[in-house]
Amino acid sequence: MSSSLKGKRALIFGVASDDSIAWAIAQELAAHGATCVMGYQKRFLSRVLQLFKDKPWIEGYLECDVATEESVAGFFQQAAQKHPGNFDMMVHAIGFAPATALQDEVVRTTEADWNTALTVSSYSLVRLTRHTMPVMNAGGAILSLTYLGADRFVPGYRVMSAAKAALQELNRELAYTCGREKQVRVNTISAGPIRTLAGSGVPGFSTILDWMKHASPLARNVNQVDVAKSAYFLLSDLASGVTGQLLYVDAGYSIMGVPPDLDKLLGQAAAGTPPAPPTTPAAPTPASSPASAGPRAQPLIFGQKK
Repeated sequence: MSSSLKGKRALIFGVASDDSIAWAIAQELAAHGATCVMGYQKRFLSRVLQLFKDKPWIEGYLECDVATEESVAGFFQQAAQKHPGNFDMMVHAIGFAPATALQDEVVRTTEADWNTALTVSSYSLVRLTRHTMPVMNAGGAILSLTYLGADRFVPGYRVMSAAKAALQELNRELAYTCGREKQVRVNTISAGPIRTLAGSGVPGFSTILDWMKHASPLARNVNQVDVAKSAYFLLSDLASGVTGQLLYVDAGYSIMGVPPDLDKLLGQAAAGTPPAPPTTPAAPTPASSPASAGPRAQPLIFGQKK
């Protein structure tokens, strides 16, 4: 079994800027020998052009709006013409809800906003998989991204919690279908909150980052590089027997039941004083791999487009 991706080809959806998780994953795959065809949204063209320039491992880039069948069909038609051949991997790193859906509680979410969030964040995985499978090599792999808000209540995540919960169920459904049809594996990564531009749109995002760092076993937040390394594992032959699974990449936060320093927190609450900023021992920054040593530490895609 080889960990090399030399000669392998990947479809990557979700790159919007240099701190997108999808961009870190693409770089990681390229470091192991893969080439990529990128799908981008039109409004991000000026940003991605700068990213994609002079990258020999990028075969090409094509516009793709995953919210519409016509656009996705057009993407794959153009890909067949301009970049013919089958693929070995597909990455879905997409999540979006209208700002109005994130500014109020779920009980006041409109049907239109609900449908937009579920279509772009969840159904798009079905749509992309359906179009990918005819051009996917047997034994290939598909990967999506989710978040803890799909499993637990996270203030501010709102309709995206339902959207990501739907994505996680689709991960299992697609794993069965794709596995039986072509031995294609389908997995998802639940990434901890990461600093990207979109994080600023989530109420209390900085506080969430501080709390995750305080409460997680590794006493730090994760970054794009952490997720990219795990994505490489799941997309490579190293995970040849893994499908339909959800892998937490969150510094261990998801295992926690009772937070550390609970007595102090309860004491502050009883006294009516605001909790002091959590302090944690300094933790070493994880070394960057050659492929991913670039994503800046700037906030997460937290269910919003950038």
